[in-house]
Amino acid sequence: MKKFLRIIAFLAALMMAVSVFASCEDAADDQLDPETNDGEESQEQEDEPVAEEPSLIIDGEEVDISSNPVMFTVAGIDVPFDEFRYVYKYFETYYGMNDEYWESNADMFPTFIELLTNEIINNNFGVIMADMYDIELTEEDEQSIKDYIQEQRDYFESEEEYEQALKDAGITEELLRRMITQSVTSERVYLDLYGGDNPKLLPSDDEIKEDIRNDYVRVYHLLISFDHFADEEGYEDYTDEELKAAAEELANDYLTQLQNGEADIYELAQTVGDDPGMTDNEAGYLFTYGEMVEPFEEAAFALEVGEMSGLVETDYGWHIIYRLEQDQYVEDNFDTVKSQYISKAFNDHVDQVLADAEITYGEYYDKLTPDSIN
Repeated sequence: MKKFLRIIAFLAALMMAVSVFASCEDAADDQLDPETNDGEESQEQEDEPVAEEPSLIIDGEEVDISSNPVMFTVAGIDVPFDEFRYVYKYFETYYGMNDEYWESNADMFPTFIELLTNEIINNNFGVIMADMYDIELTEEDEQSIKDYIQEQRDYFESEEEYEQALKDAGITEELLRRMITQSVTSERVYLDLYGGDNPKLLPSDDEIKEDIRNDYVRVYHLLISFDHFADEEGYEDYTDEELKAAAEELANDYLTQLQNGEADIYELAQTVGDDPGMTDNEAGYLFTYGEMVEPFEEAAFALEVGEMSGLVETDYGWHIIYRLEQDQYVEDNFDTVKSQYISKAFNDHVDQVLADAEITYGEYYDKLTPDSIN
């Protein structure tokens, strides 16, 4: 039901790094013949693939990347070629964007570059905010980085195998360490500003409760989606307008039953409603401005406690919304509510920092084509 809000994944860059080694290990496992399982190479695998050497081609000329040129700078933080290339290749592989794809979808390349640039910026939010708030890694943080590097080494039987795996993945240990540091720094920023024992920016519990009292609402709702009859025989024979009208008619029937006291909104939401969140959140939704689609939000905040709306139309379908008491709910469930509050406050802060961040682009960025990065 809630519209998409970016949830910060502290270990996003770390998971990409892990995927490198997972695929390397899978490749190693594939060297065992599936029939004999005796370690002999199969005939099909006699010629092992050669790792692709990183390169940058601009205007048909290969660029010297030995200095690891900066592709762009965000809030004073440089993003060098090796990091840009790694995320580029990860995205390209994940979405199956090979040469054939780009031949017929060249117009999508600018969008692709924009998406991966945003991903890199998100991965660097911790570094950006650490610089902004003078946050430094602790000794424990530094040790966790070392431990993780060692864990990667321990996957392999020798240093040579480890180094070859890095090379095959198109990554250096320096880049791996940088990505891990990004993740650890992101978590340190969160703990120092919002989530630790003495967070610098988190309001007091009383202030949080007051904020929720003034700017939050708790509701339960019944949703009859426009696709409510999707499982009915002959569904495909009806137009979207006819299906929407049928959903509205059904929603009006339930509204009448609810208004006459002939039905219970909780029971209807659990049995015939189309929002699975009402099963997962039996206490309803507690939310503030900007978290729900606009018609739903406006209707919810317009209700008094104990009041029920008429039909509210959104892109999801038809809603009947019931306003719930929230002050006592917050008192009784404060740990859960506080966690939700902190998550939103932190994410909103990060979003604003990144939205305000100044970005400057390196000399090669605007010249990139689908053939540029190998």
